[in-house]
Amino acid sequence: MFGTSSNNLYNISHDSSNNLPPKGIYLYNKEKKNLVEIISAGTCQIWNKKVPGTQLEKLKNIIQDKYGIKFKNYWDFHDWSIKNYSQLWEELWNFYEVVYSKPYDQPSRRTGDRIIDVEWFPGAELNFAENLLRYRDDGVALICVDEEGNELKVTFAQMYKEVRLYAAAFKKSGLQKGDRVACYMSNRREAIYAMLAAASMGAMFGGPLPFYGAKGAITILDIMKPKFLLTVDRFQYKKAEINIIERLPEIVNDQKCIEKVIIIRTKENSKLKDISSIHNSCFLDEFLAGGRNPDGTIPELIFEQFPFSQPLFITFTSGTTGLPKGVVHSAGTFLPLLRDYGLHCNLDRTSVTLAIHPVGWILWNLCIGNLMLGSCLLLYDGLPTESKDTFWDILDKYKVTYAFIATCNIDTLEKEGILPAPDCKLEHLKMISIGSSPVKLQNVDFILQKVKTDIFVGCLYGSTESMGVFSGFDLNSPVYSSEIQCPALGVDIRIFDDEGNSIVGKSGELVFSTPSPSLPVCIWNDEIGSIMQNTYLSKFPNVWAQSDKAWIDPKTKGIVVIGRSDNTIKQRGERFVSEELYWAIHDIEEIADSICVAQNNDRGDSQAILFVKMKNGHVLDKDMISKIEANILKIFTILYIPKVILQVKDIPYNLNGKRMESVVRKIVNTNAIPEVNNIRNPECLPQFCNIPQLQDF
Repeated sequence: MFGTSSNNLYNISHDSSNNLPPKGIYLYNKEKKNLVEIISAGTCQIWNKKVPGTQLEKLKNIIQDKYGIKFKNYWDFHDWSIKNYSQLWEELWNFYEVVYSKPYDQPSRRTGDRIIDVEWFPGAELNFAENLLRYRDDGVALICVDEEGNELKVTFAQMYKEVRLYAAAFKKSGLQKGDRVACYMSNRREAIYAMLAAASMGAMFGGPLPFYGAKGAITILDIMKPKFLLTVDRFQYKKAEINIIERLPEIVNDQKCIEKVIIIRTKENSKLKDISSIHNSCFLDEFLAGGRNPDGTIPELIFEQFPFSQPLFITFTSGTTGLPKGVVHSAGTFLPLLRDYGLHCNLDRTSVTLAIHPVGWILWNLCIGNLMLGSCLLLYDGLPTESKDTFWDILDKYKVTYAFIATCNIDTLEKEGILPAPDCKLEHLKMISIGSSPVKLQNVDFILQKVKTDIFVGCLYGSTESMGVFSGFDLNSPVYSSEIQCPALGVDIRIFDDEGNSIVGKSGELVFSTPSPSLPVCIWNDEIGSIMQNTYLSKFPNVWAQSDKAWIDPKTKGIVVIGRSDNTIKQRGERFVSEELYWAIHDIEEIADSICVAQNNDRGDSQAILFVKMKNGHVLDKDMISKIEANILKIFTILYIPKVILQVKDIPYNLNGKRMESVVRKIVNTNAIPEVNNIRNPECLPQFCNIPQLQDF
């Protein structure tokens, strides 16, 4: 029966094996095999301009002159960079004038056969913070804005002075090389000061996302074992008040390793709060006062010198169905960041970059690299897409030149019709990159048709495991549709079939086959390296496998990431990934969201289950199911139509804004809810349990 009362989680179940479209429809769509062919057929050029004098062109000319070679285009340059990766990183070192106290013996030295078995710049001694703090003038380093309307500008000179004070306070409180400083707060300037101070003396930095509750934060801190915790009393996100200080007793009192909890006060009445129940705690002003000399002056900032490979950052994977992995990145990772922002994004001292991600997201670490270029970071504390009058106005008001916008946020802007006001010209905005999950054609169309026509739009591809993105941009080469324009310099992206053969024009496993200093030093607490080996290095020999399904366009050489390879669904003998179905039904206006997973049985059979969240006022009825099927059949064959289609109230997302397919898949196949820390809306998980329509499969 179609339609139920509003109290029922499911408005309808649908078994498409009993309701297949007419045979004629199947024959009509028989050759529409997969998303690869559809995207390839619809590829269109969205950029083909020449921008003279880019940083990428300048480095290319230096290398051509030095080595006596000639590059016809970016692809020639890129080919040289992967065949001569050691020279590439040496030229980047020279081009950006890395600050060091002891020179390197050679750019790289192989220590084994694996892609990670490379020692970078052996013999060199340097400091991450010293390189990022090379500018100490009155140029604006940070513009700090939040949802509550507060605004503060910080110059490079002021930032340097703050880092001096933080470093002095940390040192007097006993911070040493190898100790960990954890940060648990929203996107604030104090996190940057603390990170640079910790880096100046060889300590490590990382932490949980501020959206984690006590249990999730404890999980991360248990792994890190930090000596210091920097946190905040409260913050506003999506117009909601989040009181971190209320969580701290449970979090801190469980962590015997924490010697000092430093709390930032954002409201005057925070001074009145009793923090005696939070062990070893103090407010930030008290902590910093302890760093001053008796006469009130601030001690000089000493940049202790370390090898290029000195561990600095711990970044954490999502830990969707298990413990997060602590990925350790080296102090030398500023070099890949210079490549990304300086060369591929062409940023310089005139640039302003939007930065909306707090500590706990790899994007926070990546954005910090802008400071070495002397460019400005617009730190937004909150989520600017929440207001129809805010997001584009913010970019316009602060003259943002480069903005990374997550795919899920582009989806929100598009679905909610959040467009620039007539007087919002975005004159300074030169580049938008989209990423964090597969980019759809509609995402790019939205920017170019509704936001700004004369702008470079690129697809960004990276991961928590890489301090530096895998994809690149070249302002003097064509860009096509929603393709990744090109791999970054020094990154050899390949697509492997199941046997490990390199393929083009077919979907397969995305791998990297060139060593890079952006890859991690190790996994924290993985003493014998088995986690690193089993997760990233064991699928194929001598390459890094990221567990993503992708393809390379044979005509343009562009790359399309289709989805996670572990989200592959096999139904009626056809293999596809969930992202392909999201792409097919994206433009159905009545559907607010969806998630698709595979249900397996003991006989070795599998079926696709599509859960849809309908917009208010709409239900999943017979007509809507027909509309879903028709949209799928416009693109794919009948084999892609999910055997079961159900309506749910909400779709689970992790705190990074990604659908939690693996969790829903586990629930559907076990009828039990796993323990999950990194989830935005855990209250929706029970709706995927005890579904009658799935019990007899």
